[in-house]
Amino acid sequence: MMVLRLLLVWCFWMFAGAVHAADFRVTFINPGGESGFWGEVSKTMAAAAADLDVELEILYADRQLYRMEALLQQRLDQGDLPDYFILVNENQAAARLLQLLDGKPSKIFFLLNKLTAKQMMMLERRNITMDNIVASIIPDNEIAGYDMAQSLFDRARQLNPDDEEIRLLALTGDTTTPAGLQRELGMQRAVADNYDVKLLHAIPAEWNEEIGYQRAASVFKRTEVDVVWGANDDIALGALKAAREAGLTPGQDILFAGLNWSSRGMEAVRNGEMTMTHGGHFFAGAWSIVMLRDHFFREIEGEFFVNVLFKMSPITGENVDLYIGRLGDGDWDRIDFSRFCKSVSGRSHYDFSSEAILAAAAS
Repeated sequence: MMVLRLLLVWCFWMFAGAVHAADFRVTFINPGGESGFWGEVSKTMAAAAADLDVELEILYADRQLYRMEALLQQRLDQGDLPDYFILVNENQAAARLLQLLDGKPSKIFFLLNKLTAKQMMMLERRNITMDNIVASIIPDNEIAGYDMAQSLFDRARQLNPDDEEIRLLALTGDTTTPAGLQRELGMQRAVADNYDVKLLHAIPAEWNEEIGYQRAASVFKRTEVDVVWGANDDIALGALKAAREAGLTPGQDILFAGLNWSSRGMEAVRNGEMTMTHGGHFFAGAWSIVMLRDHFFREIEGEFFVNVLFKMSPITGENVDLYIGRLGDGDWDRIDFSRFCKSVSGRSHYDFSSEAILAAAAS
């Protein structure tokens, strides 16, 4: 009798564990670390995974290019592979990751930076299959880069309507990452659309605040600059520090724009030191889990590739208080990410807009 009772208890706990087991498993090779922008990507991803019953594993490369490859190889050697790997084509390193995954059963999702056409051609020549790539979520970096530049030009004309020329310093990200190249392309297009703008320099700052500070300080010693376009908030804030040390007043003598929706960037916008911080793309971490949930529970047979391009949004002096009020605490667990799933909501399309994020944060 005692044996039967113990068997029943064991069966109960086994059944309960099965009921609460995750629906599927995901491993994210994060090219950055646990803080800053890449930390926020992981946090939104983890919040969505909790809402959607997904077992999530995150491995951090800490901005070390070859560590992504090492982390993936270690995970493959470990065995018991996840249903999906989430990869980022940071510094165009993902082609090698695809080669490591060739023949493996896991599906692949690209986040923020997908394969370039050149990389895809190279993989095809080497007979590396890309059939296991199921989807991607990519922000429209070109429009963001354009908006940032245009905000600088418009504000410069408001402050100094009699000036005949606007001198621009662009501090870009790096020379290979698709997101950075697209942002720079948007900036270059804005320059072409504004006849009174002179691009003094476009200098890579490696997404780093200290390098942004050093690059800007060097330029400020040699020439006058009216506006500074930073590929992300860290770079813009580094340049802003250099401007103060050069005796300039940010927001008056010199203007700055950045991208990331960072808390420091939003405060700089609120204080009038930056014209805008573009962004919202760290929510792509959550969107990747939303899309994978839809893929896992799809009702049609076979595989399909979904490439979602979503717009980022500018935080300016006009709306910064709203964003800080709704999103400033960074508590993504209070957002119900299941409402964004097509398989849950019944919608035919995704709504990853800033309006939808603000509404979800307020509910």
